[in-house]
Amino acid sequence: MNATIEKVAPIAKAVIAAVVAFLTAISTALGDNSISGQEWVTALIALVIGFGAVFSIPNKPPFVPEQEEPEVTPTPMSTSNG
Repeated sequence: MNATIEKVAPIAKAVIAAVVAFLTAISTALGDNSISGQEWVTALIALVIGFGAVFSIPNKPPFVPEQEEPEVTPTPMSTSNG
């Protein structure tokens, strides 16, 4: 099961973006309760461009700035006899 997830993971965000773009175009086209041929073509173009645009961007881990450790200055130990 994990092997399948690892194979799909690199393209999962591209597939989701493509589906969202397609459904957005379809929902806009349904404004008049019908979808013309031109609207189907527009929806398919949105699907392809949504997939291609997101798939072309490489997956990178999020940027986490390195935290600098505070400098530790040794303090002289005082001895008191008293």
